[in-house]
Amino acid sequence: MIITFAQYSILMATQRCATFSQVEQQTSFDRMMIDYYIMGLLNIGLLKASDENANETTCYELTDLGENYIDDYERANPDLIIKRFVS
Repeated sequence: MIITFAQYSILMATQRCATFSQVEQQTSFDRMMIDYYIMGLLNIGLLKASDENANETTCYELTDLGENYIDDYERANPDLIIKRFVS
């Protein structure tokens, strides 16, 4: 499967466990677009949702498969790479 730039952007935004609002801030995509892509990425196993406590906001995390897809995307599209956050 080949991922789109929008999917890649969402995956990059969730590398360090991000809430919906954080993904929105990092990508500048509208809420409907983010919701659409997050649901799709969850369904194909590139993201996982963790909400350990019902009172907490859902956090979206990159799976190992998602990391592999980021690497594949960056090899195939070196001009479209989003710089990784380094802490």
